[in-house]
Amino acid sequence: MINKLKIWLRAIRLFSLTGSIIPVTIGAVLASKYANFNLEYFIITLLAALFLQTSTNLLSDHDDFVNNIDTPDSYGSSGVIIENLLNARQIKRAGLILLTLGCLIGLFLAFEKGGFILFLGIIGALGGYSYTGKPLMLKYRGLGAPLVFLLFGPLMVLGSFYIQTQQINIISILISIPIGLLTTAILHANDLRDIYHDQKSGIKTLSIIVGKLNSEKIYFALILSPYVIITILALFGLIPILSLICLITLPGALKNIRSIYMSTASTTYLKTIDQETAKLQAQFGTILIVSIIFSYII
Repeated sequence: MINKLKIWLRAIRLFSLTGSIIPVTIGAVLASKYANFNLEYFIITLLAALFLQTSTNLLSDHDDFVNNIDTPDSYGSSGVIIENLLNARQIKRAGLILLTLGCLIGLFLAFEKGGFILFLGIIGALGGYSYTGKPLMLKYRGLGAPLVFLLFGPLMVLGSFYIQTQQINIISILISIPIGLLTTAILHANDLRDIYHDQKSGIKTLSIIVGKLNSEKIYFALILSPYVIITILALFGLIPILSLICLITLPGALKNIRSIYMSTASTTYLKTIDQETAKLQAQFGTILIVSIIFSYII
C-alpha cells in the first residue's frame, strides 16, 4: 500500500504542485485586505486547482507515452509508465477522474460566485486537457509555455482573488506575472533539458522552435525577471516593501543558471533542473506570501 502510494505521488509529480498552491494562496492572501478571508472557499479553490494540475500531469504522461515521446532514455515524464509501475490506461483513467472532479468543483464555485468564475474555469479545464490532448496538443506546437503562464499565473491568482472578494484587482494581476513566469520556467526547464530527445520525436516545443541558445536565454529571463518585477512593484508601493525579502532566493536562481551553462559540457547537469526550478518557485512564492501576511498584521 505504501509503495503504491509512493508510485502515485511520483506519477502526479508532487514536486510540481506548488505551481497551483502558490498562485491560489497569493490570490486569497491579497484578497484578505479587501474582504474577510473565507477559509472554506480557499480550500475548495485550492482543491480545484490541484485537481486541474494533477490531471494535466497524468494526462501528459499518458499522451507522451502513447505518442512515443517518452522513452527509457528521456527525463521528461514521471517515468512510472516507462518503468511498468503503472500502465497507460491507469494513468489516463486517473487523469480523467481528477479532471472531472476539478470541473465539478469549478461548477460549484461558478454557481456560488458567478459567471466570471465559470469563464475562468472553462479556460482552465480546456487548457489543462489540451496541453497534450487531441486535437490541439498545444505542448507539441510550441504553445505549452504561454499556456502554463496563463493558467498558473493570471488565471489562478485572479480566480482565487475573485472568489474571496467578487472583485477584479489590478494588483492581483500584476503580482500574478512573476509567479506565472517562475511556474512557466519549470516547464521550460523540462523542455530545454529534453530538446534533443524531443527533436527526434518530431514534436515542436518552444525550445525546439527557438533553438538551444535562445531557449537558454528564455529560461534566464523567466527566472530573473520576477526579481525585477517584484522590486518595481515594491518600490512603487503596489506590494509591501517587505516583499523585497524575496531577493534572498536569488542565489538559487543563479545556481540554476550556472547549471544551464555547465550543461554545454554534460547534460547530467540538467537532469533535475525542472525540480530545482520548482524548488525556486516554491521558495520565492512562500516568502512572498509570508511577507504579504506580515505586512497586513504589522
